[in-house]
Amino acid sequence: MATPGRRQGDADGPDDGELVRRSLAGDRGAFEVLVRRHQRLVFRIAGGFLRNRADVEEVAQEAFVRAYGALTGFRPGAPFGPWIARIATRASYDRLRRRRRGAEVGWEDLSPAERGAAEELAGGRDPEDAAAARDLAERALARLPAKDRQALILADAQGFTAGEVAQAMGCSALAVRLRLHRARRAMRRAAEALLAGPRAAGPGDPRW
Repeated sequence: MATPGRRQGDADGPDDGELVRRSLAGDRGAFEVLVRRHQRLVFRIAGGFLRNRADVEEVAQEAFVRAYGALTGFRPGAPFGPWIARIATRASYDRLRRRRRGAEVGWEDLSPAERGAAEELAGGRDPEDAAAARDLAERALARLPAKDRQALILADAQGFTAGEVAQAMGCSALAVRLRLHRARRAMRRAAEALLAGPRAAGPGDPRW
């Protein structure tokens, strides 16, 4: 897995810091090298938030455009991976926030696979179907605070350790663990609320 802060340069090429300096000096080719080095990380982050491939590609492109425009704020000597990870996460979150989504989601709106993932989550188990769990998470995470959402995406969708998430978010590992605990509890409650729907009768079925 590509993790933030580990790609500082290829063995036979300039490190990320040098590429940033060249980019600021007007070398477009240097920034293209940075894009190639870190595009997998950016795509994986966007893919953790979004299901549609076209959305993922657009958000990844937007993240690099934002990064290019913000290069003057990049701290010399800092790892480039966590910096671009923060930008990619914010771009993904902004895309979801701009999206016109229904205010409520009910049991009948879920696919069979998402229903299975909800049942497993409500039972305190990790869903076996990773794709269904990601799709269910996309629905639930839209209601989470941005930083809780970012921590959960990086940890669960990307497989980062608490320390790596902390590096990407610019906070302590303890703060990350607290955010993850809160976000996972919210996910479980959302799954329980969805499961309550089929058991309730009449038009007052609980909605998520």
